[in-house]
Amino acid sequence: MTGRRSGGAALEESEAAALAARLLQGVDTRLDHSVAVAAQMDRVAHLVERGWRSAVKDAAWLHDVGYSPTIAVEGFHALDGARWLRDHDWPAATCRLVAWHTEPLEEARRYGLDRQLAAEFDRPAPLAAAALAWADLTSSPSGERWDAERRLADILRRYPSGSIVHEATRVTLPVLRRAVLTNDR
Repeated sequence: MTGRRSGGAALEESEAAALAARLLQGVDTRLDHSVAVAAQMDRVAHLVERGWRSAVKDAAWLHDVGYSPTIAVEGFHALDGARWLRDHDWPAATCRLVAWHTEPLEEARRYGLDRQLAAEFDRPAPLAAAALAWADLTSSPSGERWDAERRLADILRRYPSGSIVHEATRVTLPVLRRAVLTNDR
């Protein structure tokens, strides 16, 4: 089964890419975005702790699989994707990164899922989480390289004021800017 591994051996990035392609095909431009996030991750993965490198590469491909209609349960893609991956035997580190990618706690709170997120998935290593957030926020929805400020502005533009994503992003902007923009030089 895709995603299974034994004895702690690292998953091949191609497994994550193939799974992302299967689950995100036809879901807006999520696959294009994931391709770009994976490319950005290739630029910085060597900076992440050795024990997290395989996980950040896989999570770059898989961070948005929770948008797939075959996976979506709660409607909160970070938790839906992480749960599905966990249920399909993906490594815990990858699931943790997907669950916690790009500072999701405020969004989870607005969905009423913050307790479940915290109870089910430990936070990933800070540097691994920062690398994934940077890769996510420097990749446009259609797969172009963008600076993080442009990406954040795009999120606020695409999601209407009052929507959960818009309001959670607006509240989280200072944290994202500190974590990502200071490292986007």
